[in-house]
Amino acid sequence: MDTKTASLTGKQTKFFETLKQYISKHAASPTVDELITLTKSSSPRAVTQYLGALERKGLIRRERYKRRGIELCILGNSYESETVSIPVIASAGCDNMKVFAEEHTGEYLCVSNELVRGKNLKNIACIKAIGDSMNDAGINEGDHVLVEMTQAIMENDLVVAIIDSFAVIKKIEYANNAVILRPVSSDPAHKPIILRRDFNIFGKVIDVIRAGQKGDVEIVPLYQAR
Repeated sequence: MDTKTASLTGKQTKFFETLKQYISKHAASPTVDELITLTKSSSPRAVTQYLGALERKGLIRRERYKRRGIELCILGNSYESETVSIPVIASAGCDNMKVFAEEHTGEYLCVSNELVRGKNLKNIACIKAIGDSMNDAGINEGDHVLVEMTQAIMENDLVVAIIDSFAVIKKIEYANNAVILRPVSSDPAHKPIILRRDFNIFGKVIDVIRAGQKGDVEIVPLYQAR
């Protein structure tokens, strides 16, 4: 059993199985009213609470303004989907070392398969951005940053680095004997971080996902080095 489904309560598991069966049979998700009937729930609020729990655990993704806007996320090979569930493991400061690198358990983000096609999903994680020193690179506070955990880093890549237990997102540059983690912002208050050449990087930023004010999701173009 997948670790995400194993974390469901008995009632949540029954609700999830009913939802999967409906989508498999109809090739579309049920409405809230249909879910009330199918699951014999007491009210629309009960259904939305179940859906919220499934979404937080990375089992479904909802498009808020579609009547049939529920999508299943991939769980190993258990069923087909156009999305994959990525763990949100930490927050990272876009300012100079403001955010402690804490692991966040139990939170997942559903993204399109196209964003991670050809990559090892075990090496893909999602990190929440804090601060505004990378705003000219398309990364703003609250954005979810998809990161590939790799040491195959090239100059001018956007990277996540862990420095003394603090996580930062920066553009990387190389000098003769140093690594420079540079902000991408017109604000002169944001300063580069200079490290020894043998410093290890946590991973490379591969995409930025921004949640809009109305709950829609936007894929943000990454900064291009010149």
